[in-house]
Amino acid sequence: MSKSRPALTLIFALLTVFVCELIFPLFAGYGTVYAAPEPPEIEADSYLLADLKTGRVFMSRDIDTPQVPASLTKIMTLFIVFDEISQGRLAYDDEVQISEEAWRTGGSKMFLLVGTTVRVDELIQGITVASGNDACVALAEHISGSVTSFVDRMNRQAKELGLTTAYFADPHGISDDNRISARDLYTLVEEYIKRYPEALQFHALKEFTYAPPGDNPITQFNRNRLLWSFPGVYGLKTGFTTRAGFNLVALCERDGLSVIAILFGSARGKSIDDGERERIELATAMLNYVYRNFSYVEVAGPNASMGRTRVWKGRGKWAEAIAPKGLGATVEKGKEDSLSYEVVFDAQLEAPVSKGQKIGEVIFTCEGEEVGRMDLVAKDEVPRGNIFRVIWDSMARAILKALGKA
Repeated sequence: MSKSRPALTLIFALLTVFVCELIFPLFAGYGTVYAAPEPPEIEADSYLLADLKTGRVFMSRDIDTPQVPASLTKIMTLFIVFDEISQGRLAYDDEVQISEEAWRTGGSKMFLLVGTTVRVDELIQGITVASGNDACVALAEHISGSVTSFVDRMNRQAKELGLTTAYFADPHGISDDNRISARDLYTLVEEYIKRYPEALQFHALKEFTYAPPGDNPITQFNRNRLLWSFPGVYGLKTGFTTRAGFNLVALCERDGLSVIAILFGSARGKSIDDGERERIELATAMLNYVYRNFSYVEVAGPNASMGRTRVWKGRGKWAEAIAPKGLGATVEKGKEDSLSYEVVFDAQLEAPVSKGQKIGEVIFTCEGEEVGRMDLVAKDEVPRGNIFRVIWDSMARAILKALGKA
């Protein structure tokens, strides 16, 4: 029996190796956190896929080079239209007179008839759904008196928003002289939907029927096919000219993860049907990438209080900071528990502080890497204090600065 023990030991060792090499690999990866795979290859001149809430960029190419936007130009036109509505200078039920210039405008049309009047809300639908160039001219003339004056306002608005690459030559995008980079377009869209969220109901429409006076109704379908094919998509705009290629801005939200996908110059040289199909395939690949590999982690709900910060020269000494739309960040799936954040306030905040003014931000990190930022705003107004408060705070800050504490 003693002589057989070495043989049994050898057999047991061989069985152990067999189990380790053949069976254990079946369970390899159980409980393991994997990094997100490389983004898909996107055949386009420029593109950007980012988290709309925190600004985290998931994939991008050449986002600072000005591109030809084609009908993405209409986003700026609509920005001004909704600004007029928000200021009370324009209403949805206002009637707009259709000029011959609007009627003659080529390209995609709402099929307006010269001499007729059309409601503002119908013209907005004509732009968001049918990409009506004629509707853009009609609204431009109604708001500014002429297309030229309206285009001047578009360019002034671009400067006010800090869009350094943007230049607009018309209100609809027919001209290939229009220019904007993916980064600036992101900023424009972000401001557009933040200031005028009511606009999104028009971009989400799949079809629109317009009945010209004395003529048969005309039904047109939204060129953004993602509204049908990708659950969660709710906008925003497509664009095409021969020189620009097939462009797109897509907005999508699932399980709290809100993203924007921007495409410039895809499928150039292809037919309308093939180009639109390829544009949607590329956008779908981008959206699939983010939703398959990332999750949104909520840290705080809407209007959560995130502390308070000192306000110099104010009637009150403090401003309470809130997160109006809540706080959270996007991380790779499997790393949800690794999210952390830091609250940073503006140490030099001076009164007056208006309600809703940015007074700080939250910086999110995951395993030491920054994954996004979100703004904190003042819950209430903090008016400027009286002369004694101003003098006292000026002296106090001077002393703190001398001591290296301010």
